[in-house]
Amino acid sequence: MSKPSQRQLVVTAAIAATVLALGGIIILYFFRERIPPIAELRTELQLLLESIPAPLYFIAFVILPAFGVPLSLFYLTALAVLGTGNTFLGLSLGLLAVALNMAFTNYIARGFLHPVIERMIRHRHLSIPKIKPDNEWKLVTALRVSPLPFAFQNYLLALGHSRWRYYLGLSMIVQGSIGVTVMLLGESILKGEVGYILLAIFAFLMLNLVIDHFRKRLRKDQTTTDG
Repeated sequence: MSKPSQRQLVVTAAIAATVLALGGIIILYFFRERIPPIAELRTELQLLLESIPAPLYFIAFVILPAFGVPLSLFYLTALAVLGTGNTFLGLSLGLLAVALNMAFTNYIARGFLHPVIERMIRHRHLSIPKIKPDNEWKLVTALRVSPLPFAFQNYLLALGHSRWRYYLGLSMIVQGSIGVTVMLLGESILKGEVGYILLAIFAFLMLNLVIDHFRKRLRKDQTTTDG
């Protein structure tokens, strides 16, 4: 993409965001009297989430992110459905669901859906080379701290034949840290607890610093290798 087109894309995105923000402000202004208080909305959402059967939610958590459903939706609501008042239980089940989703995605990518995915890749004149063992941990780490969708990360690593100790083990260290932070943030939003909010913000900032450090380190290593 050329520089002018990038500039046009940024300007278009900024204009669209401004229009949406102004539209939201106008709607809130004219319908402000009909909007329930935030505390009431939070309580209703909490009751709605608690009414969802935990086993059904867990199965959806394991399966749906493999087909493009944002993982963040489950992270933000996991403790309300799976925790049932027990934060440790909710975090544990949430992380287990993520690990099972990785395994499930790997299975469908390298199993019965592999021919379909390969045809789709060839149709777009793309290829995914097999991951080399000597730089596998760097590639997996770089991909896991990238902003790419979670399902896309899983498919790329699975099709690249990433080994389980990296595909699942190393990935869970990175994704698990992100998951715990976002799940705590979701719990704090739903309950309006300042303590959890501060803890989640602190964890998010620390995690962001660590991820930024890894990105710079991997970028530097890649530059050194290419040079």
